[in-house]
Amino acid sequence: MKKLFLLSLTCLVSLCTIAQLKADLILSSTPPANLAEWASHREVLTLIVNGQPGLPPQKFIVKAEIKTTDGTVIGSNNLSMANIYTSAVSAGTILYAADVVPLENMIFTGKYRTSLQRSGKLPSDNYMLCVTLVRPVDFTPLSPTICKSFYLASTQLPVLMKPYNEEALDAAAAQTAITFRWSPVSPRSTQPVTYHIQVFEVLEHQSPVQALRSNQPLLDQNIVNATQYIWRPQISFDFKDTAFSAPPDPLHETRKGMLFIWTIQTLDGQGLPITQTDGNGEGRSEPLVFYVKKNTR
Repeated sequence: MKKLFLLSLTCLVSLCTIAQLKADLILSSTPPANLAEWASHREVLTLIVNGQPGLPPQKFIVKAEIKTTDGTVIGSNNLSMANIYTSAVSAGTILYAADVVPLENMIFTGKYRTSLQRSGKLPSDNYMLCVTLVRPVDFTPLSPTICKSFYLASTQLPVLMKPYNEEALDAAAAQTAITFRWSPVSPRSTQPVTYHIQVFEVLEHQSPVQALRSNQPLLDQNIVNATQYIWRPQISFDFKDTAFSAPPDPLHETRKGMLFIWTIQTLDGQGLPITQTDGNGEGRSEPLVFYVKKNTR
């Protein structure tokens, strides 16, 4: 009987301790894929903390864990370095992403750490953010744990559409204008997006990739929040009597004219490349080639 009484008392004390603070977590179900952007968008995450009636103001720190849907912890904040906050019934505390998920204080594991270091993003997947308010020093829970699910979408870089791959343009029309079109980056960013378009001439005995890597661009232009650009080349297209040769593609050996390669680099509001979690970090779309010929027949 005495043991039962002590067990009940222990449970009661534990419940009282864990209920000293009340927390409400509001989290966007589809926050920005780049975790660094969370801090600059207050609408992404809000944590509201209030004290319980009859209790004095409480000092607390936020224990935050990011988990996969099976409950595996992939990232958590270092509690020994966490900020200390105070809350009471009459004066609740409102915290945002920079307070709850401070990246400089978060520790990630395995491939998730590698992905963040390379691109600033976690792999595209469903996750949970779990928050518990704990006492400083001994980290005793002061509130129940709250978990909210969210989804990080993978970034789809623009797809080049016009000129399409290996399209042959008439020289007379191309001399006046060449229209470039591409699809927008997906998902759409809340910040202005800059599309950096470049066009390179592929010289004889060069492959398109070699031209892209080593030649000076004939067109080098930034376009903000638009997916079309009209280029007026104002260059003299040089047509030789011999067939254009750009091995190893045998198609080039049967065409006369000039060969070009074009690509789009997508930049965010800070002018940095918008990268994929599995990309090369440059934010470049797959390049395409096109021809300019005396005629397209």
